Amino acid sequence: MAIYSCNLCSIGRTTHAAGTAGAHLRYIGRRRAAAAVMAAHMPEDVRKARSWMDRHERSARKNARLCDKLRIALPRELTEAQRGALVQAFMADLTGGRVPWYAAIHQTGRDAHNPHAHIVVVDRDIETGRRVLGLSDSTRDRRKKGLPGPAAVEWVRERWEHHANQALERAGHAARIDRRSLEAQGIERTPQIHIGPRAQHIDTAVHRPESKAVPSPSLRNPARVVDYPLIDAGRTRRERNAEIIDLNIERAARSGDFETRLWAQFEREQRAQDRVLESALIAAARRRSLQERRIRQDFAARLAALRARRDAALRLARSWLRQRYAPDVEELRRRHEEERAALSKRQRRVLSRLAAIFDLTGRTKISRAAERQALTGRHKEQRQALAAQIRAARAVQAEAVSARYRAAKTGIEQERLQALARLQEGHGAALQHEDRQRQAREAGREQARSALELRILNWKQAGKAGPHRGLDYGP
Repeated sequence: MAIYSCNLCSIGRTTHAAGTAGAHLRYIGRRRAAAAVMAAHMPEDVRKARSWMDRHERSARKNARLCDKLRIALPRELTEAQRGALVQAFMADLTGGRVPWYAAIHQTGRDAHNPHAHIVVVDRDIETGRRVLGLSDSTRDRRKKGLPGPAAVEWVRERWEHHANQALERAGHAARIDRRSLEAQGIERTPQIHIGPRAQHIDTAVHRPESKAVPSPSLRNPARVVDYPLIDAGRTRRERNAEIIDLNIERAARSGDFETRLWAQFEREQRAQDRVLESALIAAARRRSLQERRIRQDFAARLAALRARRDAALRLARSWLRQRYAPDVEELRRRHEEERAALSKRQRRVLSRLAAIFDLTGRTKISRAAERQALTGRHKEQRQALAAQIRAARAVQAEAVSARYRAAKTGIEQERLQALARLQEGHGAALQHEDRQRQAREAGREQARSALELRILNWKQAGKAGPHRGLDYGP
């Protein structure tokens, strides 16, 4: 069923770390997720697109807005080719062909049931370099520039609704999307809670997340603690969304409209089948994640033990060097003390003191100071020479120790890569089987939906007063 989802945000030099825009392009355009990519006035290849974005960031002013990000849900009723054409038409209308943009469509694998597009827009005219869309401008500034819409977000959302509904109409589908809230549409349905990709991955592929009490992010009351276990009542967001969906279905099942009750019964039965498959797939994904984590933990422990042995060997080598050079250091210190004592004794002699007293020109004093300074300089050079010799010996020992353990580390890392590759190879068949199961479940749902749509259509065309004949579902 087509749903409306259109999210707009931005990446700026002062609001994000350096390289964030390029990293986002690499993420949305990764091969295993992006079924199709398209671009205008910038490269389609994800690596070249990231380099292009990095160059744009380096040339932008220090407080520039580098790009705007769009995430839109694509209608499931459309084919993959129709979705690509829809994104192209939407972006051509939005940008007027004047600014660079890059889009990646995710609609395969895990995203087969949730097709969506990630779009990056660089609001710089390809000829003048000036901003064209003004997606960050206020309503007043947009009016001054003659830009459409009271606000950029509302304008973008309206254009997406228009193009998506046009595509659905051209494809012969009765479904439509509506950017308005459920309350504004007069629909009595509870909205679901958004689940981010990280939280969704943890819940479906790692383990069931547990709520924790965390400090409040409010600066006004930093001592306050948000008791999420009490708020969540022991449920995850996915479980709460399932409750919301069931609640909405039950509400629709009590509707006065018979067709609405039919669709509620349809969704109830389909969700029962979905739950069985979803539970099995989540359990299998968690088992695979556990196996991968165990392999990574085992090799991490081996590497940690190897580093501990290397550090112990380095400490032993440093201790040996200290013992090896301790006599030399002590001998140098003793010799320096003796030389300083001899100089001091020589300068304290009676004749030397008398010469200093009756030296009206100060030459004797200057000569004594120069002699002491020369001795200090020689001592410093000798200490530095010995320190350099010790450092060189320490570097030789450290390199010898590192060389012994470098090969062992390389061997462990190669074993880890091979073990992970074998694991992924073993999981490949299971993933393909699960993908076929998802496709079969989707095909079964669409087949059942089409059959019910046909029965309802026949019932309406026949002008029957009630649903008692030709329909499988009762009130």
